[in-house]
Amino acid sequence: MPGIVRESKAVMHSLPFGESSFAIHLQAELISHRPAQAVLDELAAVREALRHPIGAAPLRDIVRPNESVAVIVNDITRLTRSELMLPPLIDELNAAGVPDDRITIVFALGIHRAQTPDERRRIIGDDLYHRLRSIDHDAYDEANLVPIGDTSFGNRVEINRAVWESDRIILTGEIIYHLIAGYSGGRKSLVPGVAGARTTTFNHNMIFDPRCRSGVLEGNPAHEDLLEAARLAEPDFILNLVLSPEGHLVRAVAGHMEHAHREGCLAVDQMLRADLDQPYDLIVASAGGYPLDIDLRQAHKGLENAVQALRPGGTILFYAECPSGSGHPAIDEYAWKYTSDAEMEHALKASFAVGGHKAWWLARLGRLYNIHLVSTLPENFVRRFGFHPVSPQHHQQTLDTLIAEAGPNTRIGVLPYSGFTLPFITNQEAIPA
Repeated sequence: MPGIVRESKAVMHSLPFGESSFAIHLQAELISHRPAQAVLDELAAVREALRHPIGAAPLRDIVRPNESVAVIVNDITRLTRSELMLPPLIDELNAAGVPDDRITIVFALGIHRAQTPDERRRIIGDDLYHRLRSIDHDAYDEANLVPIGDTSFGNRVEINRAVWESDRIILTGEIIYHLIAGYSGGRKSLVPGVAGARTTTFNHNMIFDPRCRSGVLEGNPAHEDLLEAARLAEPDFILNLVLSPEGHLVRAVAGHMEHAHREGCLAVDQMLRADLDQPYDLIVASAGGYPLDIDLRQAHKGLENAVQALRPGGTILFYAECPSGSGHPAIDEYAWKYTSDAEMEHALKASFAVGGHKAWWLARLGRLYNIHLVSTLPENFVRRFGFHPVSPQHHQQTLDTLIAEAGPNTRIGVLPYSGFTLPFITNQEAIPA
């Protein structure tokens, strides 16, 4: 079975945790990404993608000398390798006659917190940080939002003024699975990346629609709404990377926002989809370490992926450091204000709150599964979602207890990079009702 390694005896597994890792010895089936051919010269691969784009002319044939260019870049919460993408991209713009002072880096914060200068420098590298103007998008700054139209779903689209007023818009980012929109990358750099909070809230409100799920674009209303919204801004070019869970370049795609993005999504499926014949009783998983577990908001994505490999009511020991806490004040508010996912859902349907939807998602998982969370979050906060808190110092003891309680015939899986890997049960009849 692709992506599955069946072990006949206990072996050592490394589970990322923040910027370090835990080593555990366990006899289990390893659920992993498929080996991808290494890109030996990553910089050359990015340059090749730029010069041979998909569905679009080369960048040098699109931009004109002295035009203003907005380059949209992911924020600190994403493993993107912007420091790899940007130097050759800026070289192409300079070669086309666009000087540094006509280029603005716009960090696609969506509705995330503002970044520190050190974080911005870390993302794009010292050289470009000092050469180029760079700004954080603020989804709540009304003066710097421009309404550009409506989607067929009724979403009023507002985007960053600096982006809209630029002569050219270039999107950069990484492509991995996304819980609502199917895949990240492409159109998501614009919406929600540099969109207004109202636009993002409208799209996030689609979480209750079962058609909005990881690995699905066709018939996914959240994806279709984002795509329509991004088309209104008419971006000129994209450069997206597909990375292995270890952060190595697998594929660089550039060109048309939709055509190039689709090629990248296919590369993601070839590497990161793990087909399983039946679900597991016990899963031991890691979100994938920093920045995938920088906070609970980000770590939740890996947890949601991991439980796709778990039978209903099954047990999971999940590793996610979360040094930045919950990641959004509304997660905290909902956790303390409501006692169940049913109460949260009722509140969200009455008045949708971004961040509150994450709390609902987490509480829903806490009701459906037996979740033990290894993190640095306060224990009383973790319990609000129905999870069992586990301190990093006691993770091995908890694992030993769970294995002992499970019994000798328990089906156990290990998933070291759940923030990337998407398990898929190929035999749906194997899932208990």
